[in-house]
This record gives sequence, C-alpha cells and structure tokens, in this order.
Amino acid sequence: MNRGPGLWKEIGGLALAVWILGSIAYGFIRDQRRMVHAETALIVDVKTTTSTQTDVCGPPTKDGRPVVISMLYGDDKRAWVEQAANRFARLCPTIQVKLSAMGDIESADAILDGKARPTLWAPADDLVLRYLDHRWKTAHRQRKPLFEIEKQISLVQSPLVLLVWDDRRQVVEAAMANRSRERGQWAELMCAAVPTQPDLSGMPIEDMVPGSWIDWYGPPLPPKKQPPPAPRAETTPDITKPPSASPFPTVDEIKSWGRVKFGHTSPTRAASGFETLYLMAYDYVLPPKVRSSDTNIPNSTRSKLTRTIRSISNEVTPDDFLRALREQRSAFRGWLRRCEGGLDAPPDSTELLTNSFFNVGSSRYDAVATYEHLAFDTLARIDEFASVLSDARILYPQPTIMNQHPVVFLDFGDEITDARRLIAGKWIAFLRSDEMQKKAIEHGFRPADAALSIRGYDSVQNPFLRFRRYGVTFEDPIIEPPRLDGEVVHELIRTWEDATGRN
Repeated sequence: MNRGPGLWKEIGGLALAVWILGSIAYGFIRDQRRMVHAETALIVDVKTTTSTQTDVCGPPTKDGRPVVISMLYGDDKRAWVEQAANRFARLCPTIQVKLSAMGDIESADAILDGKARPTLWAPADDLVLRYLDHRWKTAHRQRKPLFEIEKQISLVQSPLVLLVWDDRRQVVEAAMANRSRERGQWAELMCAAVPTQPDLSGMPIEDMVPGSWIDWYGPPLPPKKQPPPAPRAETTPDITKPPSASPFPTVDEIKSWGRVKFGHTSPTRAASGFETLYLMAYDYVLPPKVRSSDTNIPNSTRSKLTRTIRSISNEVTPDDFLRALREQRSAFRGWLRRCEGGLDAPPDSTELLTNSFFNVGSSRYDAVATYEHLAFDTLARIDEFASVLSDARILYPQPTIMNQHPVVFLDFGDEITDARRLIAGKWIAFLRSDEMQKKAIEHGFRPADAALSIRGYDSVQNPFLRFRRYGVTFEDPIIEPPRLDGEVVHELIRTWEDATGRN
C-alpha cells in the first residue's frame, strides 16, 4: 500500500525523536564526565601497587578501597586540572579525586553558606582566601579558623592583563601618552572620559557609562607616519617580531567605535572582577602622582599618608590604601556609579568574558580584563584565522595582580583526617611536579616554581614563545598593589554593589 506523504511524515518524526534522545544522552554523559574527572575502581588490587606508585600516591588502604578527596577550584583553570586529574587517576588508583569548578567569589560564598564542603579549595588568588577567612571568622566567632592562610601552596601563576583589539590599542597608547598622572591606567581605561568628581544630579542611569572614543581621545593628534602593512607570509611567521604596523585609525573610524567598552567580570562572582575593581579603586584614591612622589601635593593630601611616599620602590602599605579609601568613599562610590551604573550586568565567568571578546568582537568589547592564560586561547583562534581577523594584543598595565592560584586544606571539624590530609598532599605534590608544571605552561600558566624556566621549555606548545608577537612578555617584573585583608575585600565588594545596584 502506498501511504504517500503520511508515511514519510511518520518516518521524519521518528528520526527527530531519535535525534533528540541521542542529544539528551550525549549531554548527560558529558555532564557526568565534568562532575567527576578522576574516576578510579572501587576496590584497589594491593598486589599490583608498585613502589613508584607508593612514593607518589602513598600506601594503599587496609581494606583496598581508594581514599576519596574533593577539590573545589576556580573554573578558569579547568582544562589543566582536568588533564592532571585524568593522569593522576591512572597513576594512583589508591586515590579518588572528585573535582568541582566554580567562580572564585561564588565558591567562597558557597563554602560559607554550607553548600560546599571540599577537602581542598583552590581559588585564583589569596585575595579570595582572605575574603572567605574574614567572613568565616565573622560568622563563626566561636569556631576555629576554616584554614591556615599562611600554609597556602601556590599551584601556578597568572597575571591579570588586558586583551585589546590592536586598532584600539594604538589609540589607547596615543591617548595615554597625553594624559597627566592624575589618574592611573586602570581608572583611565575602565572609566574613560568619566570625570573624577561627576555631577549625578538629574542624570538618567542609562547615561552612567564610560564616554565615547572620540571624546576620550580628545583632539586627534596627527599619528606618526608608519609604513604600509606587510603582506602576510605564507610560511611560518617569525614569532620574535611584533605584528606588522597597521595604519593609525582615522577620525571617522574612531568616531564609529562609539562608547569605550572595556569589560570585566562581576566582582561578586569572579576574582578577576574583584581584582579589576580593586585596581580601579587603587588608581582613584591613590593616583600615580600620590604613589610616586609628594612633589606639589597639597599638605592636606600628604598628611593623610602615614609615611613619605617612595618614588622608586613604589611601596604603598595596605593601611595607606584603607585610609585613603575610607576618606574618599563617597566620592569613589559616586565616580563608580557614574562609570558603571548604566552598564549591563557583567559576566560571572572570566572564561565566558574572554570568549565573548572573540565571538562577538569589538561591537561588544574593545578590550577585556582577563587572565594571561585565558588570553592565549583567544590569540590561538585569531592566529588560526589571521588572514581574515583583526589582530589583538595583550597589555600589562602597572600595577596589576599576579594570581598565585593557592590551594588550602579546609577543616570543617569533622571531615578531614590525618590520612586524608596526607593523601591530599600527594595530589598537590603531583600538581606541582615538573611534569604537570610543564603541562601548565602549555595551558598558559606560569609555573609556581620560578626555577622552572618558561623560556627554557622548548616546545611548540609553549604559548609564551608562540605568541610573543602579540605583546606577550614573561620576563618583565610585575608591580602589584598592596595585599588587602579580607575585611577590605568585603568592603570594596559592598561599595560596588551600592554604586551599581547589583549583587
């Protein structure tokens, strides 16, 4: 019997149903793999355990069951940690590592609220450790500290950088060259053309955003004459040379860019967002002219500092910053509101922000504050399509934050035993081993041990050497602002919430 179109319709419907079920099954399997990345057998064959495994993994348990530990870590280092966990699972069947990735500030709040109780916690930086330490001690005054902050162990390192489209970079450098030292780089770039003492009376919230490129750049200066861009070579480029100089953007091009769009993540969710907020506040309350010299500074300003400012060492104490912040809190909050009150809610994830920089392009972001290792992923994609995509560059504003990616043991009073602490130490030692530190370099991290040379790691997978033409530098010193205690971290986050109306 010929059923005609009806038969084909039924077959098409059946095929669609099979495809949907297959997609759901694939998604379930994928999510399960993400939830637990280091799977081991339930019972370990003690007889097959070698002496090498014992040295690396510790002795097997008496009942032959693996020791289970859990680690909650910053999601920006997911690829490296997952790779290490898979390798560790094969090497150490006596240990089962359960992994969970989450935004740094978000994970601290989850621990505080009792939603997460990991054996180990590894956020991006010790600023987040200090944040949780302060909030835990405030909430649990009668209990012992959750962890010993002085016993933190650095797993890898990665500085906070700016990833910027190259045409924007040219205008940024020209604009900054004509700026005085009234404001620092972070305040100037993230809040371009926003006055230090803004008048908010009668201003609609949608206008509380950074200014336009052409207004911020000011009267355009005639750019230096530059040679025409060289044609892209068909052969492998010389990675020691910077990108070919492209023509300086015209006035009409600068006008077409609209508002200055330098993005960062949410300071209440991700460490990179808080770090950007701190660097903006640092530049606002202690601008470069105050930090580097006391010449021509009014006595009223000098008296607010507890010591003579050192022009060479640039040493500013946490007390200097805290005093300046509290004295200028109202002005800083007003400036921050004028700058960010009308912006869309920032992303929760540094990785998501960095991917959006590439996926959406300059229509959404002129630049983003991200981690150096995440910027490499974007540079790799740009490199792959170099013939049709614009160049981007990594900028290293000074000061910035060198994230240490520390790990600490969490003691909830009933969860951690000496045996589990010993086993967790084996996992940490594996992450810090030469093998995994070299893998970390391939993922764009700087090794925790300075004795392991980035330049000396001769591998085509070394992004520090591969992407030098995009402004990557790893031998220049990183200047950092003073390390804050947890109370000030919490105070800055609340200030941002008050200024922007977000949480």
